[in-house]
Amino acid sequence: MPFTTGAVYNPAAGATHADRVQVSCLNDSNSNTINISLLIFQFRGASFTRIPVGEALFQVNPQQLIVQSYSVNLADYYEVQLNFYSAVNTIVNIHTVDAAGTVLHNILQPQLTYIDRLSLIST
Repeated sequence: MPFTTGAVYNPAAGATHADRVQVSCLNDSNSNTINISLLIFQFRGASFTRIPVGEALFQVNPQQLIVQSYSVNLADYYEVQLNFYSAVNTIVNIHTVDAAGTVLHNILQPQLTYIDRLSLIST
């Protein structure tokens, strides 16, 4: 099922300005591999144009944790979209981190919003 954080505000400067977003994907299954599709967007400028920052499709083995990190330093807002397929025992959390590596904000899996599909990225 696909989920999104929605557009999350990133102040231009100050103690709460995010340098990067980290997505942690934990497979809590003892036997099943899971597939995760991940899209990261930033919104910039007066019109808040959606700009792709990253895209990944990867597998997470049983009892494995994979962390993906993407820069959102220039973003006025950012969005994380993800889809995990056949993933009963999957835990996904999103963390924003400042330039020093301090965690600023956590978006936990229950806080994600269900969407009907992932956004398309032009190639």
